[in-house]
Amino acid sequence: MPSEDNDLRDRLIGLGERSIAKSYYPELKRRLEDLERFRAVVDHANDAIFVFETQGWTVADVNETALAILGLERAAVLSSHISLLFPPEIATRYAGAAATTLEGGVQALFRNGHLVTSLTGREGRRTPVEITVTLHNFAGTGYAVVVARDVTMRLQMEAELDKSRQLFASFMENSPAMAFIKDLAGYYIFSNPAHCASLGRKAEDILGHTDLEFWPQDVADMLRENDRFVLDEGKPLLILEEVRSLAGGPPRFLQVSKFPLVQNGVTFAVAGIAVDITPQIQSEQALQKSEDRYRIVADYTHAMECWVSPTGEMLYVSPSCERITGYQSEYFLNNPRGMENLVHPEDMEAWRSFRSGSFQGEDDTLDFRIRQKSGDLRWVCEAKREVMSGNGGSLGSRISLRDITSRKEMELQLRHLALHDPLTALANRTLCLDRVRQAMERSRRRQPYHFSLIFLDLDRFKVLNDSLGHAFGDKVLMAVADVLRECVRGLDTVSRFGGDEFVILLEELSSPRETIQAVQRIRKALAMPLAVDGHDIQLTASLGLTLGAQDSDTPEDLLRNANLAMHQAKKAGRDRFKAFTKGMLARASNLLSVETDLRRAIARKEFFLVYQPIVRLDSQSTLQGFEALVRWNHPERGLISPGEFIPVAEDTGLIVDLGIMVLREACQTFMTWRESSELARGLVMSVNLSPRQFSEPSLVEAIRSVLEETGLPPGALKLEITESAIMENASSAVDKLRKLKALGCTLSIDDFGTGYSSMSSLQQFPLDTLKIDLSFVRRLDTSPEGLEIVKAIISLAHSLQLQVVAEGVERNEQKMILTVLQCEYAQGYLYAKPLPAAQAWEYIQSCCGGCNKAP
Repeated sequence: MPSEDNDLRDRLIGLGERSIAKSYYPELKRRLEDLERFRAVVDHANDAIFVFETQGWTVADVNETALAILGLERAAVLSSHISLLFPPEIATRYAGAAATTLEGGVQALFRNGHLVTSLTGREGRRTPVEITVTLHNFAGTGYAVVVARDVTMRLQMEAELDKSRQLFASFMENSPAMAFIKDLAGYYIFSNPAHCASLGRKAEDILGHTDLEFWPQDVADMLRENDRFVLDEGKPLLILEEVRSLAGGPPRFLQVSKFPLVQNGVTFAVAGIAVDITPQIQSEQALQKSEDRYRIVADYTHAMECWVSPTGEMLYVSPSCERITGYQSEYFLNNPRGMENLVHPEDMEAWRSFRSGSFQGEDDTLDFRIRQKSGDLRWVCEAKREVMSGNGGSLGSRISLRDITSRKEMELQLRHLALHDPLTALANRTLCLDRVRQAMERSRRRQPYHFSLIFLDLDRFKVLNDSLGHAFGDKVLMAVADVLRECVRGLDTVSRFGGDEFVILLEELSSPRETIQAVQRIRKALAMPLAVDGHDIQLTASLGLTLGAQDSDTPEDLLRNANLAMHQAKKAGRDRFKAFTKGMLARASNLLSVETDLRRAIARKEFFLVYQPIVRLDSQSTLQGFEALVRWNHPERGLISPGEFIPVAEDTGLIVDLGIMVLREACQTFMTWRESSELARGLVMSVNLSPRQFSEPSLVEAIRSVLEETGLPPGALKLEITESAIMENASSAVDKLRKLKALGCTLSIDDFGTGYSSMSSLQQFPLDTLKIDLSFVRRLDTSPEGLEIVKAIISLAHSLQLQVVAEGVERNEQKMILTVLQCEYAQGYLYAKPLPAAQAWEYIQSCCGGCNKAP
């Protein structure tokens, strides 16, 4: 009965197990309950707890706190390798420790205590944790219990604390306020840079020392007493401390806030923050002292002084207000709009803006008009200055009013003088050009609008000025100004540009013909004799006119055009007028081109000399000498007439260099002829000196230098100076001519009859020869008047013991008349044209029958 036996055995075994279970059940139940309670405690612990089997470092168990931190389910965590939860370096470190698992008991893995690392959870999120690790051995199996505390909040707090420490340190380092800490015994344990600077010491020289080492005894005692109050009372103290340094000097005022430092309820030090307010204290003291002085000064000052509060209330008005405005101070103190009622309506907007505006500088000023109580209008200057307190706050503004009526009247006069000619009271150049500019603007806006410009220059005024004196000349100019005013309308502008130049702007013309009519009125008026200081002065003028054009660039362009036309009128013979044409501008441009080329021509040696023979008026027409004449061979234009480039060279001053070049070449050429010809040694070389050359201070030395350089005897050189050049400044001309005479040169007055020399002036000049201008010689045989003029000139010259040369002799009839009139010398086409140097030498040879050597 095997099966029955087996059933019996199973029943007996079951009865045994139940008997054993029944006997151990209470104990097992108690232990199970303890285990469940322990599990509940572990699961609800604040820290995450992991249990790893050290054999493979996989998770054997984990509490709920760890799962919450990881954000994972238990099943996802169990059996996970440590490297999935902690950084690799931690995993490696623990894996190495597995080999050292104890055979029993518990061992801490790290002797240095806690380790801060991170725990990796869902989606790689890392949580900073602080861990402790212990190793355990249960029944031969090694386990590691890792307790991880979430330190996120702690690390954030530590970071904030560290940031606060850094901010505090930076604040203390850079704060302009002085900060310090003293211990209970009064020794410094902290001093920021500002405090160190105030004591003039380094921090190491302050820390560990007391105030007795930095301040006098009384000051140190006062500081210590304040410190004790704070320590004893246990509350802050805000005081003003007056301190003096050991080295002496003025006191300093410190506004100090002191307070106790407490730790765990125990006061261990006193701290302080101090600000040096010495400047504010001094300002307040000065302001306090100055208030009385200001009132005394303001009461007796010439200006009207006012003090206005920041809200606009009038706090003080000096007694001078009555003299300036006619009202007493009470009027302004009791009437907030007292001053506003006096301001001229036209100045009201500017005054209100000035009063309400912000301060632009230390002092702001405004000039405006007020109506006095009497009704009189006066100019005042109001100055406004902000008044500041010692702590930088505004105390209002100080306002000072001065009567500047006299100054304004003077400014108006100065403004008038700035825009008017002081001699004639006419508009000056500035005002004239401004009105021309306005006329041009009107012509652009209004169609049609006609205006014109007349440029007037008195003829030969310089002669009148020099002969009768500048004072007399000024009176003539004033008389001319009156004449011109009468010739135009009130809306026109008559201006004087200086000297004897006048410009007239005619506006609102009905047609351009009105300009011609105005010119005719002016010429007719000037033709009438002017009575000046008992003299009847007959004047003529050259006038240039131009019509206003919309396409003119600037007023200066119109003025230039009128000026060009005036010069054309003067060149045409004076006492006439010319209207501007574009051809005039082209000629002016050509002159500018000539000037430019002229400068290059001197450097490039484009000039050459020709020589015109001068002969004696005898039966043989004996050769007496040559006149050296300059010619210009332009590389592009060919030969250019001297009449075209000599005036330009004279105006620009280039004639000085050109003249010396001509003198040197003429002397060199003549010296060569003299060395080759007996006849040439008896001849004379004539060289012209232009007015500009003659006025040069270095002329005499320059001629001496050329004579020494070329070796030409001074007696072989004749210098020809025009009559106008000599009469330009007769007194200085005498001195210069005498010096030239002293060199040994002979002197000739050129173009005689075209200037204004008198018998008395000619007598004082050391001259040898007089040359009759060709304009008189040409009319000698065709005009009775021409004959009489030449006869008079020759007679005058002989009476002064001067020899006479007639230039421009072209006909035998002229030669015969000159011979009868006992003129000594002649030159002109009748004898020879100006000759190049080689032909001039041939001319010399022909005169002596080829007896000379080739030069």
